[in-house]
Amino acid sequence: MHELDESLDPPIDPRDVDTTSTRRTSAEFERRWSALSQRYSQIVAIISPPRCSSTAFARVFWEHPQVRYYSHEPFEVTYYDDEGLAAVASKLEAPIDLCEAYKEESTDKILVTKEMPYQVGPEIDRLLDLATLPVIFLMRDPRQNIESRIRKKIEGGESPHYPTVESGWRLLQEQVQRAQARGIPHMLVDAADFRAAPALVFAAVFDRLGLPFTPDLLTWRPCEHIQLDNLDGRHDHLYRRVLASAGILPCQPIPPLGDFPIEHGVRDHVARCLEIYQALRRSPARIQRPASPQARAGDAALIASST
Repeated sequence: MHELDESLDPPIDPRDVDTTSTRRTSAEFERRWSALSQRYSQIVAIISPPRCSSTAFARVFWEHPQVRYYSHEPFEVTYYDDEGLAAVASKLEAPIDLCEAYKEESTDKILVTKEMPYQVGPEIDRLLDLATLPVIFLMRDPRQNIESRIRKKIEGGESPHYPTVESGWRLLQEQVQRAQARGIPHMLVDAADFRAAPALVFAAVFDRLGLPFTPDLLTWRPCEHIQLDNLDGRHDHLYRRVLASAGILPCQPIPPLGDFPIEHGVRDHVARCLEIYQALRRSPARIQRPASPQARAGDAALIASST
């Protein structure tokens, strides 16, 4: 287990995160942004911390006959390359056309876009307003998503020490609160739920969106040729597995909190994220899998393992 550098992002209360955008935009940009909703029949927005199975979640939408377009993390270039919002608009204006890159046909022109909390950051209101269907906030046990992010940083030849805001939890909670405060229709989905009971959970998700669901959406063919990375290949390694996959994979074991080192505040950081995750799981907006004895036992184990 490698360490996070907590000093890069000192802990703050998620309610104190400022969502006020300081970016200046032109009238031409605002015209382009306003016109986005006219380009597509509907827009679905998925917001997820990194390493929460969000691309696999989005791949289910690729199989839907009404979904034609997919925009992968259009705000990524503003965070990593300091590009302006015009670059985001350009990516949303020219998303992946799945009928050209992946499937034969589509019956509608729905756009699905997926984004990270720390990449969209103070522009969250723009993304919330762009969505025409209920916003999907996706999550996964932070012991899994943080461990996976550290591992992928190393795999990509990067330092495992990263700003803890990139774990995604404080901003995710704040952005959910923002949607609640503004009355934006939304739902929360836990990767543990959709990976354990994909047909049941996705049926509920699509019902909430007002779209039909059939179990055949849960399997697909590999498509390694599709380019998701926006950073000239720097993040290609993050998508190799999901692009080569053929469907939703089962849940993986959760590493114990005690496996994370105390040094550099790593274990404390994971514990704080775990508290946020558990609070979000109690949200009435969460799409829950059926309360079987196994599911109830899993929830009890989650609470016990966090202590």
